[in-house]
Amino acid sequence: MAALAASCSRGDGIPELERRAHAINREVMCPVCPGESIDQSQNPVAVQMRGIVMDRLRQGWTAGQIKAYFVESYEPRVLMEPPRSGFNLVAWLVPPAAVAGAIAALVLMLRFMRGHREASPEPVLSTAERAEYFARIEAITDVGGGTAVASPNAEADGGP
Repeated sequence: MAALAASCSRGDGIPELERRAHAINREVMCPVCPGESIDQSQNPVAVQMRGIVMDRLRQGWTAGQIKAYFVESYEPRVLMEPPRSGFNLVAWLVPPAAVAGAIAALVLMLRFMRGHREASPEPVLSTAERAEYFARIEAITDVGGGTAVASPNAEADGGP
């Protein structure tokens, strides 16, 4: 079983040229299918682009030259991964900065809440204050002069 798994994962039967083409195809986006590489897409444009990759590799082009060719034809948005230079650098820096900012805001908020809670403890009623509070509540609820309020189902229950 282990030998079968090892033989499947190694990929010894795939020629080097096809491996290189496959790697490039995963890095170039199909201009017609948003979010799909030409490796994944079955669109005729993607099929044509895969053919161009294979032809250029046979001519001796490097992966960088092939990607530069597609960037020249379709602009930098054709690359699955934006270049790490110029304005595209924002796409690499903003997400980690946003996550760091959110974590910092969360930590500050938790510290503020913890400090605020300790500064104003909840009021605790003494026994006498509690007794007075309950006496007031009983006086308010005993408006009917000591008569109990009948429930809606009192007749069904056999009550008054």
